[in-house]
Amino acid sequence: MTLAVAQQERPPAVPHRQGRLWIRRAGTSTYDVMFRPTGNAEFRLATEDGLRALLQGATILPDRIEEAIAALRTNPEHEIRNLTLSVDRLRKLGL
Repeated sequence: MTLAVAQQERPPAVPHRQGRLWIRRAGTSTYDVMFRPTGNAEFRLATEDGLRALLQGATILPDRIEEAIAALRTNPEHEIRNLTLSVDRLRKLGL
């Protein structure tokens, strides 16, 4: 097998972005979310359940999700650090 054939058989590389999710409590149960440093959008979620669903969609571990939810009940901002998300996942999540 030649090198050119071996390269064609491999699946394409999936670009990833490393960063953090920044979450701000914008009201009683409203949250603004942005992926930093490469996020192109900040968007608002209307409920705690919506925030939980977004974090699950970002494949964040359940204990980190609950830590973020608990922190936002007493603090206006929280960051989930050291995340690596594929560009495709970021796009699907709207981040």
